[in-house]
Amino acid sequence: MKIIEEESWQSASLPPTRQLPGFQEVLDRTHFHWDLKSDLNDRYIAEVRRRAVNDYMLTHIVADPVTGFRSMDDVKKSNDAYFCLLFFTQGECLLEQGANETVVTNGKIAIWDSTRPAKFQNTSRLTQYSILIPRDNAKIMIPGIEDMCGLSVDGTKGLGSILHSHLVQIHQAIELVEPEDRPAVLRATVELVAAAFKPESANRSSTAFRQAVLNRVQEYIVANLGEPDLSPATVAAAFKFSPRYLHRLFEESDESAGSWIRKRRLHAAKADLGDAGNSRLSVTQIAMRRGFADASHFSHAFRKEFGQSPRQFKQSCRSSDPRA
Repeated sequence: MKIIEEESWQSASLPPTRQLPGFQEVLDRTHFHWDLKSDLNDRYIAEVRRRAVNDYMLTHIVADPVTGFRSMDDVKKSNDAYFCLLFFTQGECLLEQGANETVVTNGKIAIWDSTRPAKFQNTSRLTQYSILIPRDNAKIMIPGIEDMCGLSVDGTKGLGSILHSHLVQIHQAIELVEPEDRPAVLRATVELVAAAFKPESANRSSTAFRQAVLNRVQEYIVANLGEPDLSPATVAAAFKFSPRYLHRLFEESDESAGSWIRKRRLHAAKADLGDAGNSRLSVTQIAMRRGFADASHFSHAFRKEFGQSPRQFKQSCRSSDPRA
């Protein structure tokens, strides 16, 4: 599955005196125009990666210390309008926009608006991940988002930790999401931003918010089906909320978290059994690959769910395959 557009750049490919100007040029394309200043004019080491996903942009920047100013004249140079959500895994940065300012460090998530002047200053080498959200989309789904720009939330606890986990997963695995499913993933991102940045006004019991969190939890479960110790308790711990809250998330689906995990494992195992490419794998090997520690328990659960044993299902698939 192909990302619509991708661009990568490294300052190391340029002569030292061209490295900071080169970073300025690539930043103009990926994060709009900023007037950059640095004490490292003789040599400036930076890397940039940008990926376009639908109308959203994902960026990854590693850069030496730099200060950036974005004036209203700079804003007028572009017709594109985005809110930029960012987090660091290294370094720290002072971000200012309007009357707001925040120091973004590892574990914090901040947001800024491309249509207004802003300033940032980082005094140490940083590693930054960003997602640029179309401004019109965000304004519809996040009332008052302009007031949140230049602010940050703690990404290590509460709603912030759920948002942070979601953002990390998007940057790591967006290529693995089917193109037709990407809009739902991106929409869930905006819903989580709304909840995390405006907790005093976000209705945590709202259907939209619960569904966004549930979708994120289910994505995590599917990605970890092969872990034998995957359980409601380990899932709740991964998202830093209580087992009781996890149970409440699944209530409206008329299925417990444990039952949902078991069914996903069974359906994944069934798909593996029916795949001709797995013909050399035994039923036990497939069961273990999908997180079942006991083959007899797997066979019993499979028969109860699908009305036949795993071996019978595998044989029926082979007999119906003209290549067998």
